[in-house]
Amino acid sequence: MSARRVRSGIVQTLLGCTAALAPAAHVHAQSVAAATPGELVVEPPTLLSLGFEWYVEGDDDRDATVEVAFRVRGSAQWRRALSLLRISGERTVFAGALDYTAPNMFAGSVLNLEPDTEYDVRLTLADPDGVHGNAERIVTARTRKEPEPHPDGRVFHVYPAGYEGPKEEPAFIGLLAACYVAALGGDWSRASPPRVQPGDRIVVHAGVYKDDRTDYSHEIMSNYTTCCGTPWDGTYYLTQGGTAERPIAIVAAGDGEVVFDGDGHAARRRHDRECRCDPDGAAGEPERARRVLDHCADGRAFRPRYDRARDE
Repeated sequence: MSARRVRSGIVQTLLGCTAALAPAAHVHAQSVAAATPGELVVEPPTLLSLGFEWYVEGDDDRDATVEVAFRVRGSAQWRRALSLLRISGERTVFAGALDYTAPNMFAGSVLNLEPDTEYDVRLTLADPDGVHGNAERIVTARTRKEPEPHPDGRVFHVYPAGYEGPKEEPAFIGLLAACYVAALGGDWSRASPPRVQPGDRIVVHAGVYKDDRTDYSHEIMSNYTTCCGTPWDGTYYLTQGGTAERPIAIVAAGDGEVVFDGDGHAARRRHDRECRCDPDGAAGEPERARRVLDHCADGRAFRPRYDRARDE
C-alpha cells in the first residue's frame, strides 16, 4: 500500500471519528431545564434570623423556585417565610477590590425570629421542568443568644462633645476615643491600637454624636475635644473583637436618648460626585469653602478643585 493511500485512510478514519463525536458534543451543549439540588448551606445565625444557600445544577431557564416554611422546634404549625432568591451568574465588580460572580444557587433568610431559639426550617424546591433528586430539605438551627456584658470587665464611659455635667470616670468624648488609645480622626482614624479588650464594657451616655466632616483635622485643632474621630465618610470602624465568653459590650447608660448622626454622608458624597462648578480659591479660604459646601448641600453645584484638575 502506498503512502498516499495510507494517509487517505487515516484522514477518512479521523473524519469518521469527528462525525461520530459531533452528535455527543451537540447534546452536551444543550441547556438543562430541570433542576438538580446540591449542597444546602446553613449560614451562621444572627439574633433574629437564619440564612440559607442552596446550590443547584441545571435550571438554565431559571424558572425553579424554593419555598420556605419554619416552626419553633417541637411545635406542629408551620409558618411561611420569604422564598429564596434565585441567582446565577450575576457579576459584581469593584475595581481593585472585588470581582464576584454568583454561583448557580438560591439564597435567603428567615427573618424576625426570637434569639436563642431552635427552629425547624423546611425548604422545598420546585421546577416545571422537573427536579432530579430530593426536592425537600428540613434542617434544624438555633438563633444566637444575645451577648451579655461580662461582670468582671472594665467599664469606659462615653459622652458627646460639649457635655458639661458630671462624668463617671474613666470618661471619653466619642465612642472611638474609648475604643482606641486615641481617636485621631481623618487619615489617622484607625492608626491607634485598641484600648478595649475582651470582656470590657463601653457605656454611652445621652446625647447626639455627630462629626463635622467638612472641617479638616477638626479633632487636632480643638485638642481632641470635638466628636467623634471618624474618617470623612462618618463611618465607625470597630476593629477589636471579643469572644463568646467575654464579648465587648457597647450599651446605653439609660440617662436619655443616644443618637449617632451620620450627617447624611451617603447622599452628600453622591451629590458631590455629580456637582459641576468649582469654588475658585476656596482651598485657601476655609470659611468660603464651608459656604460652598453648604450651598452644595442646598442643591447648588460644586466640584472640588482636584476633580477639575484630574478631569482636565
